[in-house]
Amino acid sequence: MEKSNKASVFSVPRAVLNINKKYDYPIYRKVDEKIFRILLDKNNVYDERKDLFIRDENIEQVFIDVKDKLKYQDDIQEHISSIIEDESIPLNIKASLINDIAKETVNDLFENELDFKKLQKVDNLLSNSIDFILRDDTALDTMLKITSYDYYTYTHCIDVSTYCMGFGLYLGLNKDDVKLLGKAGMLHDIGKKYIDRSIICKKGRLTQEEIAIVQRHPVYSAQMLQIKGEPDIRLLRIVEQHHEKCDGSGYPKGLQEHEIDDFAKIVSICDIFNALTTRRTYKDRMSTYDAIMLMYEKMGNELCLFYLEKFVKFLKLA
Repeated sequence: MEKSNKASVFSVPRAVLNINKKYDYPIYRKVDEKIFRILLDKNNVYDERKDLFIRDENIEQVFIDVKDKLKYQDDIQEHISSIIEDESIPLNIKASLINDIAKETVNDLFENELDFKKLQKVDNLLSNSIDFILRDDTALDTMLKITSYDYYTYTHCIDVSTYCMGFGLYLGLNKDDVKLLGKAGMLHDIGKKYIDRSIICKKGRLTQEEIAIVQRHPVYSAQMLQIKGEPDIRLLRIVEQHHEKCDGSGYPKGLQEHEIDDFAKIVSICDIFNALTTRRTYKDRMSTYDAIMLMYEKMGNELCLFYLEKFVKFLKLA
C-alpha cells in the first residue's frame, strides 16, 4: 500500500517505536518526496525484524496518517517514561516529544471542558518533565531551546511552566515544590478561557472596561481549578496571585509584598520574561538582555528583586 499525499501524513522519530508493540494504525516509510509506502500494517506488531530493516536502511523518520495522530499521541503519553529512560534516544527528540505532549495537553485544557482527569494528565506531564530534566545536565537547556518565539496563550503557559521548573531546580527546591511551580506556571492563565476571545485576541489597545475583564482571569483560574477538584490550596493561591505586585499595584487584590506567596513571585517573573521575549501580532520579541533591563528599570518596584536577581543568574547558566 502506498500514499501519495504528503499533507495527509506527519513524521515521527524512528527511535520512539516500541519493539513487540502492536500498533492499531498503519506506519509508513518515505520512498520519495511524494510517495509513502506501508512499513507496518494496522494491528501488526513492530518486531525486531522490522526494527533491523529500518536500521539497515538508515531510516530516521517514519510517517503516520494525520487521522491517527490522537492514537499516536496517546501511545507516546503511555510510554513517555520509558522513552525518557532510553539512553539511545537523543535528548532533542525526548524534549520535542515532551513539548508535543504539553501542547496537546494544554490546548485541550483551553479548548475543551476542564475536568479532574485533565488535571491528572498535567501532573503526569510535569512529573515526566522533571524526571527528564534531572536525568541529564543539558536536558533543561534542550527544553528551553524549543520554547516558542510566538505568543499564544497555550504555548505561553508551557514556556512559563518550563522556566518555573528550571528556575525551581536552580534554587535547590525539592521535586514536589518544583512540580508545584511547574503546575502553577502551566495553569496560571487557564481562567482566560472564560473571557471573550475577541478581548483576548484584540490587536489594539484594550478599553478600561476590557482591562477590568482581563484582570479577573487569575480569580477565574483559581475558582475553576477548585471547582474541578484541584486539592492543593497553595497552588490555587499561587495562580490567583501571579499578577500581584510587591508595591501593591497588582491585581486582583492589590496585595503587598509580604502578603504574596514566594512561588507567585517566581511565576510572575517567568510569566513577564516569557511574554517580553515572544513575538505578538502587535510587537516584536525582545532579546533576553533587553527584557531583563526593562524588568529592572520599569518594574523594579513591582517584582521581587531577590528572585529577579537569582533569575538573571539562572538564565546565564541555562
